[in-house]
Amino acid sequence: GQHFGSRFAWDQEGYLYFSIGERGERDVNPQDLKRDGGKIYRIHDDGRVPTDNPFVGVAGAKTAAFTYGNRNPQGMTAHPKTGEIITHEHGPQGGDEINFIKPGRNYGWPVISYGENYGGGEFAESTAKEGMEQPFYYWVPSIAPSGFAIIDTTAYGDWNGNYLVGSLKFQYLEMLYIKDKRVIKREKLVDGIGRLRNVKMGPDGLIYIAVEGKGIFSIKR
Repeated sequence: GQHFGSRFAWDQEGYLYFSIGERGERDVNPQDLKRDGGKIYRIHDDGRVPTDNPFVGVAGAKTAAFTYGNRNPQGMTAHPKTGEIITHEHGPQGGDEINFIKPGRNYGWPVISYGENYGGGEFAESTAKEGMEQPFYYWVPSIAPSGFAIIDTTAYGDWNGNYLVGSLKFQYLEMLYIKDKRVIKREKLVDGIGRLRNVKMGPDGLIYIAVEGKGIFSIKR
């Protein structure tokens, strides 16, 4: 009853990506290619598995899987300029991550993490290990991220290109300022509005947020 993941995004080539969380079974699902949980998947729009998926031909593997070692990705988007698929996922008491999704990569959960057990205490081997990806960015403490968008309009001035992430736990929209492919600043927007479930760029060029139990709102600078 937890860690469903369940986010979707299309890339520029027409492939559909979606996330499945590790369902709370951290020690069995995310590192096992034979099990469904803790993965990002890539399929054709009719459900077929692409023949160039990284685990096609691997005995017993989930061939629709594109990455593994993911915890609970509740944000996913395609970069409006490069087309790269980017996700963020919940960590335990810290260690929420943003990751650029690369074929066949292991994102480390639960072997490496910047978080700790609920109630305190380390559980991961370390924060880094050979053969496992480092996050593009991580939060300590956790903000419980949900929803992900990249501003792709000059309507918001110098916000263009920044990342938007909703916070379930602290009930605000976070904006990450991006420069030279790294985060240089964090800012809270619409602080205290409620548990943000999603954020999207609308076809009209406005930012839209979905707030749990309240509805959908647009944001103007």
